[in-house]
Amino acid sequence: MGSLGRRSAVAEIFGMHISGFLAWFLWRTIYLMKLPGFGRRAKVAASWTFDLVLPPELVQLRVGKGEVIAREHVEPGQIVFHEGDLGDRVYMILSGRAEVVRAGATLARLGAGEQFGEIALLDATTRGATVRCADAMDVISLPAREFALLAEHLPDLRRSFERVRDARVGPQVTQSANAPS
Repeated sequence: MGSLGRRSAVAEIFGMHISGFLAWFLWRTIYLMKLPGFGRRAKVAASWTFDLVLPPELVQLRVGKGEVIAREHVEPGQIVFHEGDLGDRVYMILSGRAEVVRAGATLARLGAGEQFGEIALLDATTRGATVRCADAMDVISLPAREFALLAEHLPDLRRSFERVRDARVGPQVTQSANAPS
């Protein structure tokens, strides 16, 4: 079971796949039943009930539109992104391993301390390969907007990512390289 937020979830119960509001309700019910103590269950149930009928408090509203740097866990076999997907994040591997695959062939195996997803962001294009988890992986993911901001103001960081890209696909000709100084 997994809650997706906004009263939506996914679940597999006795081989049946359930999604949407019903899965969300089941997830909440099971979660509630696993809480220790009647008093704690009553408090959580009351809070959830109020959240259903009352508007969110001001302190719960998101003011900024920017996404956040996220730490994510990926299980073996799980696809991080597919070839052709929009390049929306860059990933840095903290632990575990990933495979870079195109047309069924493994192009590279990446491990802790390496990154992926930079090519699509640097070249403003779609993903050129699929990345899937080989061994349970923990990654930090940085949204494209924040990556662009860092790359713009930290030239050494940008050059570091460009060197990795160039080693993987060869040097790219950019407008800034051709522009007069």
